[in-house]
Amino acid sequence: MTDSTTPSAPVEHKKVSTEKETSTKTPPAKQGSRSGVALGAIAIALVIALGGGLYYHGHQQAISQRATIQQLQAQIDALKSGQSQEDSRLVTAQNELTQQLKDTEQKLATQTGQLTAQSSVLQELQNKVSAIAASDAKIWHLSEADFLVKMAARKLWIDQDIATAANMLKSADKSLAEMNDPSLNEIRQAIIQDINAISNVSQIDFDGIALTLNELSDQIMNLPSASTDWDNTPLEQGATQVSENIKDWRQNLKHSWNNFMSEFITIRARNVPDNELTSPLLTPDQDTYLRENLRLKLLIAARAVSRHQGEIYKQSLESVSTWVRAYFEPDHPSTKAFLSQLDELSQQSVNLDLPKELKSLRLLDTATRNRTRDISPAAPAPEPAAATPAPASNQEG
Repeated sequence: MTDSTTPSAPVEHKKVSTEKETSTKTPPAKQGSRSGVALGAIAIALVIALGGGLYYHGHQQAISQRATIQQLQAQIDALKSGQSQEDSRLVTAQNELTQQLKDTEQKLATQTGQLTAQSSVLQELQNKVSAIAASDAKIWHLSEADFLVKMAARKLWIDQDIATAANMLKSADKSLAEMNDPSLNEIRQAIIQDINAISNVSQIDFDGIALTLNELSDQIMNLPSASTDWDNTPLEQGATQVSENIKDWRQNLKHSWNNFMSEFITIRARNVPDNELTSPLLTPDQDTYLRENLRLKLLIAARAVSRHQGEIYKQSLESVSTWVRAYFEPDHPSTKAFLSQLDELSQQSVNLDLPKELKSLRLLDTATRNRTRDISPAAPAPEPAAATPAPASNQEG
């Protein structure tokens, strides 16, 4: 529209020029009508140009608005699609939460039932404890006495501690006396009999015996050896002079040989009675080994004392006595004192004559089980899902 109106300007200008030229020739009345027509044409042209411009501007605005509307519509569609997916996800999450809530409510109901059952069992146990405290509170004294008697038996037969076992039995009798129950007189009488039986066991000074054996072990190194009691006179006492007679060449050769050997080897006789055995001669190394073996035997005897092994104790002392009499000087004062102490120790018994059983042990065990049988709480039934643990095997040898 702009292009169509632009060339009209020169035409109008030509018309105006023509009209001006004509006006000079025409009369004034005709010139006024022609100028009004020209003005009207100009006004119409301006209106048409303005309308075309407005139409073009409106058309461009409509196109732009249509594109914007399409873009907004696409965004709205995308938002609707995203909203739909979000709604679906929210619905799924809500369903999952609802299911979890149902499961949690079910578990809570189960735990509530278990807690109620446990509360019932606990209340029953509390009632049992109250019944025990109200009906027979002195049962604890009976259990204490039973425990003390069992510990006394352990001390007596395993540790062989007589004094401690007797004290534990006295404490058990004191616990029963505090109950002031005449039905327990038989058990108390059995405890008194057990105390008397333990007291009658001979008290041997085992520590003193062990110390004496250690002292004898130290004296072994000072005992005189019996391997030097030989006679200083050589075995051969014949003449050793060489004769000048040539016929005695054999005798002279023998005498020369004896004189030569006497400078290196001397054979002497030992003064030993015919009715006694001759003790063998010992080298220095053998003498040392002998003394160490004697000390070892005495240490074995001392260990047998602490373990109350009478046979080992006596065998060790007999071996020491035999070796000392065979290899050491028996008439020496230190040897006599050593053998005297050894004989005294060999007469000492290291065994313990302990009673075979404690009469009160069985009676107390029976009385304790009878007293606690009716008031002991019943064990609750195990849960179906819980597995009962297996008892640990006893590894004590």
